[in-house]
Amino acid sequence: MNQVSNLQRVLVGVGGSANGHVAVDFSLQLADRYGCRLVGIDIVDEDDTELAIYGVADETAEAERRREIRQLRDRVRQNLDAFQQRCRAAGINVECCGKSGEVAEQIVTEAQRSDLIILSRDTPFESATSANSTLGKVLRQAPRPLITVPLSLPLQDHVLIAYDGSRPAGQALLAFVTLGLGTGRKVHVATAAGSVESARMIAQPAVDFLQLHGVDCQLHAIEGETKVEHALFSLAAEVDAGLLVAGSCGHSRIREVLLGSFTQALIEASHLPLFLFH
Repeated sequence: MNQVSNLQRVLVGVGGSANGHVAVDFSLQLADRYGCRLVGIDIVDEDDTELAIYGVADETAEAERRREIRQLRDRVRQNLDAFQQRCRAAGINVECCGKSGEVAEQIVTEAQRSDLIILSRDTPFESATSANSTLGKVLRQAPRPLITVPLSLPLQDHVLIAYDGSRPAGQALLAFVTLGLGTGRKVHVATAAGSVESARMIAQPAVDFLQLHGVDCQLHAIEGETKVEHALFSLAAEVDAGLLVAGSCGHSRIREVLLGSFTQALIEASHLPLFLFH
């Protein structure tokens, strides 16, 4: 039986990586849980063909470019057809969205019609932290939260919220609660500061807000502002977290963990799906 949620339409990237099926697996679990519609998106970027990249411009090269574009379009159709078949077999409402153009731009545009974006973490972006990468652009420009999915899905179901009291962290918390993703789940709120007392003071408003909305939650105060990433991952394992929630920018140590020098390792190597919102 579907749980109560405001989640209605979820945009799912179904192509672009060898492990895109994991994003599809995660979206199917989400739809089964909350009864939302899934919208699969795959995109042909004609400017990303070999001819467009290397600038060769003779007739043979142009014919090769057209052949490459046809192959890309065929791949998009195959990806979307497979996605549609899986959704229908699971009894899930589904739409398919094949687009042409710059990948991040198309995702951001379609996201305006959706509540949430789901992307596979190993999509071959040049750098997860680069402002010009697909993921970097989507995180910066999309008006909706994004869940990045690792190479395999965890069995755990609890949620860990990394909260630092910043505006972005508050926005991520609000989006998480508004969509109803905490319904029926144990939620843990973690804050790191110079002392346990300071960490508790920062985290308490988030806990109060979650409880206001009927979410079962627990506060975790982490003493120390160095090696916060290790403390977060240890806590995630300890509380059986299957999802990590965080704002995607800010000026705290947690911000540095999530989008600073550690971002690429977090996005690509973490075993947890990450709920991110700017």
